[in-house]
Amino acid sequence: MNITIKIIRRAAPYKAVAFDVFDTLLKRDVVKPTDLFALCGEEFARARVQAETEVRAAIHGEVTLAQIYAQPCMKAYDPAQECAMEMDAVVPNLPVLAAVRTLQAQGKRLYYISDMYLPPEQISAMLKKCGYELDGGFVSCSYGIQKRSGGLFRRFLRETGLKAGQVLFIGDSWRADVMGAALAGIPAWHLPVMEKKTEETLESGAVRSFIENRISGDMTRAGKLGFSVLGPLEIGFCRWLHQRRLQHPEARIFFLARDMYLTREIYGMLYPEETTEYLQVSRRSLCPALLAEGNDSLLAAALPRQILTGQQIADYCGALCPPEYSEKKFDLKKGTSADLRTLLNALQANKNASLVLGYLQNAGIRQGDILVDIGSGGTTQMLLEHLCSIKLYGLQLSGDERLQERLSSDRVGVYLSLSQKEALLYWAGQPILERLISEDIGSVSGYRKQETTFTVRRETQEPEKVIEEIQGGAKAFAHAWQASVLKNLVFSPKTAIHPFLQLMGNPTQEQLELMGPLTVEDGGTYTLAVPRPLHVYLCNPNAAVRDFRDARWKIGFMKRLLRWPLPYERIYLAMKK
Repeated sequence: MNITIKIIRRAAPYKAVAFDVFDTLLKRDVVKPTDLFALCGEEFARARVQAETEVRAAIHGEVTLAQIYAQPCMKAYDPAQECAMEMDAVVPNLPVLAAVRTLQAQGKRLYYISDMYLPPEQISAMLKKCGYELDGGFVSCSYGIQKRSGGLFRRFLRETGLKAGQVLFIGDSWRADVMGAALAGIPAWHLPVMEKKTEETLESGAVRSFIENRISGDMTRAGKLGFSVLGPLEIGFCRWLHQRRLQHPEARIFFLARDMYLTREIYGMLYPEETTEYLQVSRRSLCPALLAEGNDSLLAAALPRQILTGQQIADYCGALCPPEYSEKKFDLKKGTSADLRTLLNALQANKNASLVLGYLQNAGIRQGDILVDIGSGGTTQMLLEHLCSIKLYGLQLSGDERLQERLSSDRVGVYLSLSQKEALLYWAGQPILERLISEDIGSVSGYRKQETTFTVRRETQEPEKVIEEIQGGAKAFAHAWQASVLKNLVFSPKTAIHPFLQLMGNPTQEQLELMGPLTVEDGGTYTLAVPRPLHVYLCNPNAAVRDFRDARWKIGFMKRLLRWPLPYERIYLAMKK
């Protein structure tokens, strides 16, 4: 049963319902009130905490904001700034807001009661901003008494004329709300709250709170996933990109299609004044030009690292395959073999090679420009550098140390820094991440030219509604983040990637059902996690081996197949060792 329904049913016998304010009617986009102080700077945070500590030590009972700011250490600061921050940081507790509106429609009298140093006018304004219209409120700083003593509840009863048995009080604190109300004879219900993680930093706690405060029943399952998983990663990565771009003011910034589609969209939302480019190339679209050059090593690097037939390799290069090679298989995972070189030398380049070079020249990519990609080894960057005879600065949504080995620091920047465990999870999920943030259209297969205009040829691909909704959720996160008190908060790559690693290692059943049927391209087209019923595999173990091998989300496959409470992440990591 959800919180909204529980509140409505609990409140049914009562004439009036009163609510705690913070963490009950309202949520903040931070874990602790002092985190708000930290958003204003370290010096202010230290002075603000010191001032409140000194006042509480000197005064018995509740303190006021005016008393706090009267302390010498707060002389340089304006309480209006704190009030504005509080106003910006609050959002409605959505299930409670829904319950309040139902109770109002039923004709119940509704109040708020809060232990707080903020003046009642401020709290009333915050509640109104979040959609609450209540019959009245009682704030401890106005009366010098608190809830936990029962005194504020007794004052509430005297001023409203209500009897204790006519009121239900709802709050999140056992001590102040439930026990405090009981001291005044008022029945109370403890509002369930998520346990706060003690190891959280300001940034990780703020991101988690921001997500929890906005995930609602109005979002689709896919929208929630995009909001909570892709949203933080894209905001963190785009902030990092922007800082790197500021270091190269003369460079244009090219986002690679299709993989960087969502990143470019969100970058444009964050920095609408900046111009960005969308470079529509794929390794396949570059192969004809590499074949024409006769550069076997780079051409082999551009081909999928799979076992392919000669015909498949020829198709990749836009060339005719000699009949004797069409069915012959080549294991490209083993590098450039003598047989592969023989095949490549036998392939005949066609006019597609000049179209590749013409498109790149028309795109205007030049020395020192920025290339944004999600690649692992920087191969696309090296191919473009070779074909255009330039050096680029690659910015990669990646955590691969190979990039640092293959490209010098002045040619590549890597966003993620991963531990061994995180790296195993990330690379297990990298094809999935690529699918989720890519433009949901076919990959670039070549180019056409009409007079001086180049157009892109693409492979056919049916769009997936779930991808559109996931990406819509990520965009909704970016829009809400920009409008929040946290918009200038810089959080680490570790915080940004954490929700995605959590998804890969410990997905919910809802997330499994949503994402399992999706397909990814990995030298072929594979589903993420679509196991057959367990009894099929018990009768045919070889089918289990094949399906598990082909599944591109191993943890998801195991968890969808077995549905038992097993440590699937640990099992997978042990298998990788």
